[in-house]
Amino acid sequence: MSKQTNYAFVDQSNPDKKQLFIDAAICSLAKHGYKGTTVRKIAEYAGVAPGLLTHYFDGKEVLIAESYQYLAQSFLNDFRQNIDNSENNPLIVLRSFIENIFRADGLGPEPLRVWLSFWTLTLTEPDLRSTHQEIYKSYIKSIEELLKDAHDYSSTPPSMNINSMAIGIMSLLDGMWLECCLNPDALSQNKNIEIVFDFVESTTGLKLKTI
Repeated sequence: MSKQTNYAFVDQSNPDKKQLFIDAAICSLAKHGYKGTTVRKIAEYAGVAPGLLTHYFDGKEVLIAESYQYLAQSFLNDFRQNIDNSENNPLIVLRSFIENIFRADGLGPEPLRVWLSFWTLTLTEPDLRSTHQEIYKSYIKSIEELLKDAHDYSSTPPSMNINSMAIGIMSLLDGMWLECCLNPDALSQNKNIEIVFDFVESTTGLKLKTI
């Protein structure tokens, strides 16, 4: 969600067939959800014969699991890259991270169908559940490190346990993102961001609105 993603486009000229199928699976999930995503539908978006999929993946579930890992890891890598390029101001990175959650390209029915498909499968697919747990832990760890750096940078002592703050921020972002996708008319994009900023500032003591 923190990275600009076109959920509805597949570059059929991509020579990397494994990546082509991953992109096609994400596209199919975005348009049709998990039930409507079949091997034939994925192949259609990839622009190849359905039989070719079995040369790269052992079935639809394996492909979807790898698609989840690819998409979630790409967002995490993007977040970490922003930290590395922060010009020594972790407050800017934290603010940008929050703002990117609510980018227009990451909201709406298409991203929602993709992520709901992934999250639903974590209940029945042990490998996908394990991937989800590892990605979540990595996000929490990255947010913890960012909060520590932000407190050091602003000379503001943390008001509570750093791990608790990171989990609270992540939970709020997930919940606000989900509500924004389910009910886009409830709050404006700017209002969502304002609510999160207010929560983070009141919880952490860090100032994000004035940087």
